[in-house]
Amino acid sequence: MAWKVERWLAEVFPGKERIYEEYRNLPARELAIVSAAVLDLALAELLTLRLADIPKEVEEFLGLDSNGRAAAGSFGARIQLGLLVGLLTSEDAAMLRAMKGLRNEFAHRVRVSFTSPGPLKALEKIFLLWMAHQERTAEARGVPPAALDAMRELRPLLATSEDACQGLLLAAFSTYQAMFHRMHGRVTRLDRPLFQGSRPASDRQPA
Repeated sequence: MAWKVERWLAEVFPGKERIYEEYRNLPARELAIVSAAVLDLALAELLTLRLADIPKEVEEFLGLDSNGRAAAGSFGARIQLGLLVGLLTSEDAAMLRAMKGLRNEFAHRVRVSFTSPGPLKALEKIFLLWMAHQERTAEARGVPPAALDAMRELRPLLATSEDACQGLLLAAFSTYQAMFHRMHGRVTRLDRPLFQGSRPASDRQPA
């Protein structure tokens, strides 16, 4: 087996009761990088359950053999693939891309904090997507919109409060890690051949 990277569910996932506690005390840079890395691993693992059951091909394609040049070896490529094979909605993809953008800000800059211009822009995207998610959930459960007013008050705090930024990132990260955990046992494989038996005569190459 070519799989060399960490396995998300067996080695990284802390258990559904500790999703939040495991990461709440990480410093800003570590939280931004680690949270994206964890979701990247989780998505890669879900993709192995979704793609055709050809382990070597899947592992090489997703870069699970530690090949950084793999076609879907990056977080961005895996997000796009997850969207295309039906694991993610467009809203999920937008959220994960915003978290990837936040990770990149911390990974590629020396002097940076949550309230620096680049990370703050990514966090504002995360906030808008997060609130849209909360509003959809509240509507589905019959919760009055006013119940979310306290959450809406978080946005102006992002520009000045590292704690507010960290709380928002933790909330979004914990939600997606929990969602991926629930999905893990429900993902169905796209392994049904397009044609059973021989191909139609019209598709065969002339002799």
